[in-house]
Amino acid sequence: MLSRTPDSHETHILIADWRMYITSPSSCSVPSELKQQQTPEWPAQVPCTAASALRDVGQFHYDECQFDARDIWFSCETDISEDCAFIHFDGLAGIVDVFWNDTLLVRYDNMFVRHSLDVQRHQLRGKGVLSLRFVALNTLLAERRPRPRWKTKLVEQQQLRWLRTSLIGRMPGWSPPVPAVGPYRDITIEQRRKLRLHHHHLQSKLMGTDGIVKATFVFDAHPHIQQIRLHVGDRTQELWIEKNTEGKLVASGELVLTDAQWWWPHTHGKPHLYTTFVEVISHHPSEQPSQFFSLGELGFRQIHVVQSNDDFHLHVNGVSVFCRGACWTPADFLSLNADEATQKAMLTLARDAGMNMLRVVGTMVYENAAFYRLCDQLGILVWQDFMFANMDYPVSDLQFALNIQNEAEQFLQRTQMSPCIAVLCGNSEIEQQAAMLGQPQERWCNTFFAETLPQLCHELRSDALYWPSSPSGGVMPFQVDAGVAHYFGVGAYLRPLDDARRSGVRFTSECLGFSNMPEENLIDGLLANGVVPGPHPDWKRRVPRDHGTGWDFEDIRDHYMASLYRVDPMRLRYAERERYQALARTTTGEVMAHTIHEWRRHGSSCHGALIWFWRDLWAGAGWGVIDALGQPKAAYYFLKRAMAPLSVFFTDEGLNGLALHIINDTAHDFSGEIELRLYKHGEVCIARARQEVTVSAHSSHMIRADAVLPYFLDTSYAYRFGPAGHHQAAVHLYQRGVDTPLDSDYHFTSGHDLPVERDLGISGTIIQDEKGELILSLQTVRLAQAICISAPGFSPDDNYFHLSPGVLKHVRLHAVTTDTVPKVSVMALNMQSSIKCPLNINPSLLE
Repeated sequence: MLSRTPDSHETHILIADWRMYITSPSSCSVPSELKQQQTPEWPAQVPCTAASALRDVGQFHYDECQFDARDIWFSCETDISEDCAFIHFDGLAGIVDVFWNDTLLVRYDNMFVRHSLDVQRHQLRGKGVLSLRFVALNTLLAERRPRPRWKTKLVEQQQLRWLRTSLIGRMPGWSPPVPAVGPYRDITIEQRRKLRLHHHHLQSKLMGTDGIVKATFVFDAHPHIQQIRLHVGDRTQELWIEKNTEGKLVASGELVLTDAQWWWPHTHGKPHLYTTFVEVISHHPSEQPSQFFSLGELGFRQIHVVQSNDDFHLHVNGVSVFCRGACWTPADFLSLNADEATQKAMLTLARDAGMNMLRVVGTMVYENAAFYRLCDQLGILVWQDFMFANMDYPVSDLQFALNIQNEAEQFLQRTQMSPCIAVLCGNSEIEQQAAMLGQPQERWCNTFFAETLPQLCHELRSDALYWPSSPSGGVMPFQVDAGVAHYFGVGAYLRPLDDARRSGVRFTSECLGFSNMPEENLIDGLLANGVVPGPHPDWKRRVPRDHGTGWDFEDIRDHYMASLYRVDPMRLRYAERERYQALARTTTGEVMAHTIHEWRRHGSSCHGALIWFWRDLWAGAGWGVIDALGQPKAAYYFLKRAMAPLSVFFTDEGLNGLALHIINDTAHDFSGEIELRLYKHGEVCIARARQEVTVSAHSSHMIRADAVLPYFLDTSYAYRFGPAGHHQAAVHLYQRGVDTPLDSDYHFTSGHDLPVERDLGISGTIIQDEKGELILSLQTVRLAQAICISAPGFSPDDNYFHLSPGVLKHVRLHAVTTDTVPKVSVMALNMQSSIKCPLNINPSLLE
C-alpha cells in the first residue's frame, strides 16, 4: 500500500473567547447594545447550548430554563485572515441571526443542517465581533400560520411543526423542560487552498464475495492535475477525470476488492472496515506531487428485509439477524454533543449488553460524527429516524419542503460511508398519530415521506433500507402483528406476560417502556431533606408519563411488581421502603428479560426488539436502562443476559413443559453441554441431567426439558397432580471441559415471591488474576435471587443474577476510579442482610 503522509486539514475549529448573554425578546437589536445595557454575561465553551454553558459555570437549574422565552446571544472577538474562505456552523439549535460587528449577515432556520457563511461574499476581513442571536422561539410560535389537520398531545405548541428544531425539552411528561438552544456543534474556519474538494459521493456494496466502491469527486478546476486515485485498504484505482458544465473537475470510477472482508454486526461476526482516501497527483514542480484527502472508513455489507406475509425480517449479508437494542438518547442531554470518550463509553456498554441495533428517534437529534464512526467500529446497526415526529408537517409549503430536503440530503451525505446505518425511517409515529385520531388513510403519509425522501435515500444510500414511519404496516399502523410495531402491551397497557407471544409481534422498534428504579447512590444525590422515592413532587416530576394521562410509568411498574412478587406495592412503599425499591429494580428487569426471551426463542415470528429507551435524560426513575450518570440500572443486566449472542433460556410451554432454547448468533459453531437442575425450596436438587449439544453458527436449537430428564417431572407444573414437586428450575450452558457455565437461566415454577431468609450460605472471594484484574467468585448453599453486588469504584460485568447451589459464578470487577481499594458486599433479594467479600491475591483459586 502507498505510504501516505497526513494531509493538512482545510478546516479548523474556531477557537475564541465566547460569551453568552440572555435577554428579553428583541430588547437588543444589535450586539453592541448588549454592552450598552450592561447585560449579564457568562463564559461559553462553544460548541454548547445555553443549558450546558450554565452547567459549566455551576449556574444551571432545571426550574430556570425559559430559553424559548428569551433571546440568547453568543459573541466572540476573532480575526478573519485573507485566506479564510468559509465559516461553517455545523449545528445551530434555534432560529439564528448572524452578525459581524453590528451588521446582520444572514438568518439561519434549521438546527439539523450545516450552514456555510461565504467570507468573501460578505467581505469579512480583519478583527471584529462574530455574534449569534438565537431568537426567542415563543415569539416565532406566536405568529399566525395555517392550522394542522390534527393535533398531537406530544407537544403543547402545534406550531413547532413549522420550525426545524428538536422536540427535546418541549415534550411535557417525559422530557425535562430544557429546550436545546445554542451553537451545539462545531464552528469551523475553512482556509482557502489551491485545490478544494467540493463534495464527493461513495457507494459501497457487495457483489458475491467482492466489495465494490463506486466513487465520484468534484474538485475546483486545476491546470496541473495529472491523476486522481482512490485508495481503499491496500487497493488503488485510478479515476476518470472530466470537466462538468460549471468548469469543475469530476473524477469518477469504480474500485473492486476481490474477496473483501465483510462488515457484520458484532453479534454475528467482525465489523471489518477499510481506511479510505483520495490522492490527487500534480505534475507541476512548484506543487506537492501528491495531495491527500482523508475520507474515513467504509465497510462492505448487504442489507435485505423479508416482508412477505406481513413480516419484517432483517438479513445482513444473507444471514437472519434478530435485531435487539434500545432507542438511543443523547449521552449528554444538556449539550447534545457528547465528546468521543463519553460516546464510546455508552456505546461500549450497549455492545457489551449484546445490543446490535440502536434507534435514533425522530423526537431527538441527528447524532454527531463520533457516534456513527463508533457504531461502525463496534459493529452496532443503526435504525435512523429523520427528525420528524407525530405532527402534521407543512410539506406542501415550498420553502419548508426545500428546507427539509436539504436537511435530508446533508445527513445522507455526511453519513454516506457508515455501514452501521441499516434502516432509514421517515419519521416517528406520524402514521400512528393520524390513524389514532381518526384521519382517513390518505392523510397518514404525505408526499415527502412517500416520494421525496425514499427517492433521496435510494440515490444517496441505496445500500440501506427505507421505511416510511415507525410504526407502520398492517391494517392500522399501530397494530402489532404486521410490519414494524411500537409494542407496549407488556408495559403501559398492562397486558399479561404471555401477551408478548399472543400478539404476534414481527418487529418492534419501540417497546417495554418502564420506570426503571436507579441505584441508591443516585437517589441519595437527587433527593434531600428526608425525601424518599414515592408521591413527593420532587420525585414524581421525574417519573415519565404520557401527557394527559391519569397514570405514570411507576404505576405500570407497580402493577407488574404485584403480579410477579404477589405483594401490595402501596403498602411496601410506605412500610418497607428498602424492600419496595429492591423489588422495583428487579421487576422491570424480570419482565423485560422474559419478553425478550419470548421473542428470541427458537421458532419465534419476531425478528427484532428495541427497548424504550437507553439512558435517562435526567436523574430519577426514568425509562432508561442506564441512569443519568451513565451507570447501568438493574434492568440493564437482565437485558445483557437476555440479549447475549450465545445464550440459553427457558420458556414455559404449558402442558408441553419447559423448553430449553440455545441461541448461537456468533460466527462459530458451538459444541458444549447443557445441564438442567430442578430444586425443591431452593436447596434440594431433586433432578439433575446433562446433555451434549451442538448449535451451528447463526442458528438456534430447542430441547424439551422432558427429553433431558430420565422421567416425567411436570417441569412447568401445568398438570398439578398434587403439590409442586419442585419450585425452581435452572439451566446452565457449559463449554466442553469447563466447570463454570457460560450462561444460565432460571424458572420460578411456584412464583418469584421467595421467602426472605437470614442466611443463604453465600460465600464470596475477590481474586486478583495475573493481569491485576479483580474477579469476584461466588457460591451459595441455597438459591440466591437477584444477587446485587455493591463495589464502590468498580463496575461488575454482571449483576442482579440468580445463583443456584453448587454453581460457581465469576464476576469481573472493572475499575472505574484509580487506586481504589475494593470494598465489595453482596446482597440477594431473598436475604435479610449483605455479606462482605474478602480480597485474595492468589490467582490459582480461579482454576
